[in-house]
Amino acid sequence: MNITITPSKLTGSIEAIASKSYAHRIILASALSDKPTLIHINAISKDIIATVNSVNALGANAVIEEKAIRVEPIIKRQQKPVIHVTESGTTARMILPIACALYNEGTLTGEGSLLKRPFAPLCKALEDNGITFSNTFLPIDFKGNMESGDYRISGSESSQYISALMYALPLLSAESKIILTSPLASKGYVDITTDVLNQFGVRGGFETKGNEKFISPGEITVEGDMSNAAFWLAAGVNVTGLNPNSKQKDKLFLSVKDSSEINADDIPDLVPILAVYAASRVGETRIYNVGRLRIKESDRIESTYAMIKALGGEIEANDSEIIIYGKGELKGGRVDSYNDHRIAMSAAIASCFCKEKVIITNAEAVNKSYPQFFEHFNSLGGKANVE
Repeated sequence: MNITITPSKLTGSIEAIASKSYAHRIILASALSDKPTLIHINAISKDIIATVNSVNALGANAVIEEKAIRVEPIIKRQQKPVIHVTESGTTARMILPIACALYNEGTLTGEGSLLKRPFAPLCKALEDNGITFSNTFLPIDFKGNMESGDYRISGSESSQYISALMYALPLLSAESKIILTSPLASKGYVDITTDVLNQFGVRGGFETKGNEKFISPGEITVEGDMSNAAFWLAAGVNVTGLNPNSKQKDKLFLSVKDSSEINADDIPDLVPILAVYAASRVGETRIYNVGRLRIKESDRIESTYAMIKALGGEIEANDSEIIIYGKGELKGGRVDSYNDHRIAMSAAIASCFCKEKVIITNAEAVNKSYPQFFEHFNSLGGKANVE
């Protein structure tokens, strides 16, 4: 699907959609709990559907209802599970150790760009504790008995590896520890994991005595998504339904957007929209610590660079930083989304700062996290039309 956008100013107010980061973790905790959980959620994306389907593959009964997901906990089966996560990297990383803790063998598979994304650090930590893998790229067959013990893993590639172990290790029978072999990047996402675990009666943290019980709160509401709110905030739209005390680091958007130096270590998902906002201002903006963007839905260093160039902006990029030379406006042009939801949405918001039309190819990428994005865009005064 290609979208053509005629430049216009967005105005008004919009309610934030539910946080994808929180939703993934709440669904997983609900599936591991002692009784059913009703999750109140105001938006369902492809990635959330992937997590629902994944816990069902493990023996849960999770059903999507109107503005809710009802989850009955996992009942283990005899046969090995086949878990298909489509293109959701968060689902894949979070579900793998849980599956290994629950089953002696199984298969994790997916599709699209996820097939090119590595799982080696997580697999190595699990291999050191009783699990064998067919390979470290999807599809992955796993086999063995996951053992309690020390799980050594790098904290620099993906915080999701750490979060995944924080879910799985409490399920084991004895004491286990997560031992970081490098500094932890994107610590905010681990804070979200701890927050959700605490709400389900699990201590969280890097140590567990094992045999911890997930206790369902009965009902729980997914808070608003700071990452997706940033797109609207960049365009000057008011966003309601956000938690000012949220553990989500992407709440920092408003405080960093006008800075000339931005550290992306804790806010990697904001980089594409920060680059667009920087290009709309006059002056130089340096966004650094961007190396991990190479292994997102797209190579986000490359796709962010290509987006800004296609729109007539001036940008430089390498493995460690992105530098934008803002001219106060953009020209417009044709942007390839690289099948990356954050590039597609950033390009749409960029149209607000353009003189000419913006065409986004493969714009359906927004379905990964925000299926209603273009509907909401037009409701705020945008002029986006399917070619």
